[in-house]
Amino acid sequence: MAIIVVLGIIIIVYLLLKLLDSTDVPKIHGLPEPSGWPIFGCLFELGNNHSKALAQMAKKVGPVFQDRMGNKRIVVANSYDSIKEFWVKHQAALISRPALHTFHKVVSSSQGLSIGTSPWDESCKQRRKAAATALNKPAVQSYMPIIDLESYSAISELLKECDGGRADINIIPHLQRFALNTSLTLNYGTRISSSSDELLKEIVEVEGAVARFRSASNNWQDYVPLLRLFPARSNNANSIRIRRDR
Repeated sequence: MAIIVVLGIIIIVYLLLKLLDSTDVPKIHGLPEPSGWPIFGCLFELGNNHSKALAQMAKKVGPVFQDRMGNKRIVVANSYDSIKEFWVKHQAALISRPALHTFHKVVSSSQGLSIGTSPWDESCKQRRKAAATALNKPAVQSYMPIIDLESYSAISELLKECDGGRADINIIPHLQRFALNTSLTLNYGTRISSSSDELLKEIVEVEGAVARFRSASNNWQDYVPLLRLFPARSNNANSIRIRRDR
């Protein structure tokens, strides 16, 4: 009886490890793959700078290879010819976006997804078509009064702050207000009047946090579902979602 129980436990543990160590896409035969860790794949090796780490891997295994980020299987292209092959010749196959837990299911759970973050479907197709129409040459020409106003406003504030060249200034808030006001005026008919406005600061801070949650390198729980049992990262993402909603 004891032997049966032990065997049962071993089988359950084996199946559980097998499940946790599986990937969304099976291993691609014929494509080289660096060695990695069970469950975590190459996450430890990638560190905080994924592009640099992957470039180093490419020197060892070749310009096109596969790798594992937890339960996600990725294909890396690291040469001019391979990128031309993928992104020019087969661009239609790369038009979609991967759905990640933190950004898509937590941060975006109330507001939905933008055209730059949505997986490809009919809705995304129509939204991208509308965006392309809004960004053609005649449409952009019609936005020139908005661009002129925001340019003048930004340069005027910069001139006041620099005190005739005697004061050090930070141009970033002015560029942020220029970009945000152009979008706000075009879409909602309103604008923020000052680069020191508290609403502007809140929007910039929240959007910066949203971008970090969208990052491929900051959220291991996107690749290792087991880590979602620890709620700290999701709680942070939820707090940012609430602030963005507000």
